[in-house]
Amino acid sequence: MSRVALGASALGIADVAVVARGKAQAELAPQAREAMQRSRDVVERFTAEDRPVYGLTRGLGGRVVHEISQAEREDYSRVTVLARACGAGDPLPVDAVRAAMFARASSMAQGGAGVRPLIVDTFCAMLDAGVHPYIPSIGSVGASDLALCANMALPLMGEGRAHYQGAWIDGAQAMKKAGIEIAAPQEKEGLALCSANSISVGVGALALADVTELLELMDGIAVLTFEAFRANPSPIDPRVVMARGAPGQARAAQSLREKLAGTALFEPGQARRVQDPISLRCASHVHGSLRATIDFCRPNVEVELNGAGDNPVVLADHDEILSNGNFHTPAMAIAFDALVLAISQVGEMAAQRVGRLMQNQYTDLPNGLTSHGHTQIGFGILNMTSETLVKEIRILGMPASLHDGSAYNVEDHAPMTPLAVRKAASSIDLLRQVAACELIAAAQAFDLRAPAKSAPIARALRDAVRETVAPLDGDRSMTHELVAVADRVRAGDFLACLDARD
Repeated sequence: MSRVALGASALGIADVAVVARGKAQAELAPQAREAMQRSRDVVERFTAEDRPVYGLTRGLGGRVVHEISQAEREDYSRVTVLARACGAGDPLPVDAVRAAMFARASSMAQGGAGVRPLIVDTFCAMLDAGVHPYIPSIGSVGASDLALCANMALPLMGEGRAHYQGAWIDGAQAMKKAGIEIAAPQEKEGLALCSANSISVGVGALALADVTELLELMDGIAVLTFEAFRANPSPIDPRVVMARGAPGQARAAQSLREKLAGTALFEPGQARRVQDPISLRCASHVHGSLRATIDFCRPNVEVELNGAGDNPVVLADHDEILSNGNFHTPAMAIAFDALVLAISQVGEMAAQRVGRLMQNQYTDLPNGLTSHGHTQIGFGILNMTSETLVKEIRILGMPASLHDGSAYNVEDHAPMTPLAVRKAASSIDLLRQVAACELIAAAQAFDLRAPAKSAPIARALRDAVRETVAPLDGDRSMTHELVAVADRVRAGDFLACLDARD
């Protein structure tokens, strides 16, 4: 299995995804180990000299004006984590937990947290062994994911619960069974384990990996619809695109052109109409807007992976520990709010294409894609389902960043980043189901049209759908077929179709 080195070079979204989904292991790079030890030496010197430092020799939050005595410091880190480990809702799924653990380990490896290398080593050992802390999904307002990160730290220090070898068990027991030593947190380490954006960063990284992959598939599905509809490809002509060149549009148009390779639609007289409905004509514009929004989100996540957002931050090269607000992530909250809106646009356009495929006046195919006249509705309810899914996404589009969840005196602003990220992840799964609706409808329309020459990618997608859904003759329940196709979209089963060539 490949390994990802923490603190060696800049990490990206793909690095989070491969570790979170068990395709690679994480380890601390030697140069990062040295940098962490230098920072740790600064922390230990400051506490020995009783210098005033937030969370080290002074209290947390409103208690910042109170000194923590030498006697109290010994247990202060452990109590800091225990007191902040709260939350509600279902536990995060395993891949999200792993992504969050990876994100925290990566940030700690930068040295700013001032923790011992042992802490990162322990997180890496837990990832390798499959010890996954119980992390509730609700409980952070985004002024660092304090309560949720505290839950993530519990098994590391022999507390809480963890999922190990298929069961939830006591955290200390899970560590013992996995052969991992418990790491009792020392000065400042408790605060460093809690005060981070790792839940938002981990879930956000997976969301970006998933939506980037899904968008490529959505381009392919649009191509299948283009073939079924006999759409006019003039809007994705590079000359047309560069006449304006909106953000993301050129990349989306290029993707559609490449996936249409081998089609007859570029030949004169092959397109059905001079100008198609907007859901086909402006596919590159809307898919491009999602690409542009992903571009906005990505650096907000990657800066957290590769930076030290700790408060206070240890600046070993300057022999200082300074209080700051680098844990605050308003830009990330705004970016992921925008991501849901862009996903909604792509979903609505796909649902509209499903609707247009049903209408004879646009396609010259049977209404509802059924040959049984007025006695049966064919795929009519599939169109309603796709529209309903989009309405669900729209409801998620209410910006989380507008809801300041602050409630505590000095902590008087909260960006609500984890809610924005969680809504984005939910909207991506709804979009997968919209994609399944379009796949089923476009495959039926493609079969009815039966083009003599078509893009190999379109044929491959149609063939892949037929492995799960038979052509519709008489009306039948589509519930389980839709669920099955959506499950296959979720599993990535259709991605290989995008490599189809003659």
